[in-house]
Amino acid sequence: MSAIKYRPEIDGLRAVAILPVLLFHYDENLLPGGYLGVDVFFVISGFLITSIILKETDQGDFKFSNFWLRRVRRILPALTVMVMATLVIGIQILYAADRNSLGNHGLASLLSFANISHWLMAGNYWGPSAESSPFLHAWSLSVEEQFYLFFPVLMYLVIKYVKSHVILIFSLLSLASFVLFVLCSKIYSSATFYLLPTRAWELGVGALLAIYSNQHQYTKIINQHSYLSVCGLLAIFISYFLLSGRDGISPLIFIPVIGSALIIACTGHTGGIVNKLLSNKFAVYVGKISYSLYLWHWPILVYYEQLYISWNYELNPFFLFLLIFIVSALSYQFIELPTRRNKRFTPYILLTLCAVTGFSFYLMKGEFTEDTSAYSEVYWHGELYNVNPNKDWPESVRKRMTGITVPREEENREDQFTQGINKSYGSGKPEILVLGNSHALMWAKVLDEAAETLNASISFYTADGTPTFFNIPPEKSKTPEIFFTAEEKYKFDLARYNAIQIRKPEVVVIADPWYTQRIEDTEALIQFIEKLDLKVLLIEQPPVLYFGDKNAPQYLSYLGVVPGPPQQFIRYIESDLFTQGNKLVKELVKRYPSCISVPIADLFIDDDQVLVLENDRVLYIDDDHLSYHGALKAKDRITKSLQDLLSL
Repeated sequence: MSAIKYRPEIDGLRAVAILPVLLFHYDENLLPGGYLGVDVFFVISGFLITSIILKETDQGDFKFSNFWLRRVRRILPALTVMVMATLVIGIQILYAADRNSLGNHGLASLLSFANISHWLMAGNYWGPSAESSPFLHAWSLSVEEQFYLFFPVLMYLVIKYVKSHVILIFSLLSLASFVLFVLCSKIYSSATFYLLPTRAWELGVGALLAIYSNQHQYTKIINQHSYLSVCGLLAIFISYFLLSGRDGISPLIFIPVIGSALIIACTGHTGGIVNKLLSNKFAVYVGKISYSLYLWHWPILVYYEQLYISWNYELNPFFLFLLIFIVSALSYQFIELPTRRNKRFTPYILLTLCAVTGFSFYLMKGEFTEDTSAYSEVYWHGELYNVNPNKDWPESVRKRMTGITVPREEENREDQFTQGINKSYGSGKPEILVLGNSHALMWAKVLDEAAETLNASISFYTADGTPTFFNIPPEKSKTPEIFFTAEEKYKFDLARYNAIQIRKPEVVVIADPWYTQRIEDTEALIQFIEKLDLKVLLIEQPPVLYFGDKNAPQYLSYLGVVPGPPQQFIRYIESDLFTQGNKLVKELVKRYPSCISVPIADLFIDDDQVLVLENDRVLYIDDDHLSYHGALKAKDRITKSLQDLLSL
């Protein structure tokens, strides 16, 4: 192959792309639009790849095998080493149950479908699921690799059969991709962000630039107007500061795309100021190692964040970035350079790829748990009071409940959700009726015991994964719930409605993750109960732990929280949503004389910490559900509140 002419300013443009990405990923507030550096990379890639294909085609020595093997040698060595290192380190520092997703995302990164994987599994690029993945950044590599797979075939066919229309064809294809991007950016924002069809126009802009350059249709005019490259650079920098993606991906990303195209088009001569800025030694070197910088910076940042959250380990930002640059420089010097143009490495690269792929697959399919033997048995009695007609847990829930003792009924009546679960300890008159989802199931055993203590009958209309509040009167819907068909959900709502209206219990107990509700969504049910002259007991939600939807005993073991002191706490990060939920309960109590509430948070919170372990008893099963022993801490309060309401 006859290489295309080296242009140092394009390496400098790579530096302009990678450094904002690093700053954005460290702290997006530093540079809200820093993520747009990826879009600059897309334009550069489209330009260089198309230039290579056109030059080889003109010389008559283009071969698909040579092209794709060069891509293998260029991309896979550093990528494979990064994935392997990330997997090995991840096994050492990550929570055991996270190894499945680690292996899954590692596999997707190696096999060039990380963009699809993250779209389906993590969703929003700015969401917590995506940001916790050390392979999130591989989505853009997969977009480019998919482009490298399909574009040469398309280019070859167009040049061979309709060469005179090559500019028109690729202009129309790029325009179609951009129109698709604009149309889908608000409706299907995650898919638009991650997938090739809505990103191809950015690579297409670079490709069109290469095609024009190859046909010498613009150079005489453009080179006389080098100020356009200054406009391009300004457009990129302005975008970095103004185009935040937090509210959704915007069609305005065409600004840095066009800016990148102007720089590539207008810096081909050495006299321009932008050429001089981008061709300085520092910018060129950063550009040369930009691929390794991109590969290594994100897993280092994610693992640093994990160390900080889990063990409060803090590193000076200067040393963190120094570490990133050292690792990237070593990767460039000892992995990228030796393998890039040496064909002898190809078999070894492919063998290494197979080995790391196999390791990723093993992690993806394995069953990994933390050692919880230091704790006493952790109970969740919620399933005994769960009236769902379908009690098959999704796989994610099953894994989260691993190792937790869950007593279940031997038989599950299919009509239970229309009749409730009834316990009679006194006359049999319906005195207490419980409504709610998994947060009511969390308190169900304690409520049952309180009713027995008070010699009162109690009925449960509690269903996991099902909205606590419903229309008054109930209305049919076409939308199913997790465990209910739409018809079953209507019957369940009707059963709850009738249980309140016909049976007229003295007290209706409602428990909910209140931060998911708006006050206007709750009032119809509260007003309905109050009009029947019934009392309402609202149970507040316990503090939400910082680590998300994970198995609490296993995660506490991972954190090294073991029995010792009578009470043990972990750091508590109070969320705005949790505070908002408690305010909603207080507002309902203030508005409706029929309501009283049971406060919960103060039983667990001490300054900025939350109680999670008493002796050897774990008080949570996940981040926002208490275990049976955790719920017992509020038993006296709940019993006293019920007694007061029943006496009225």
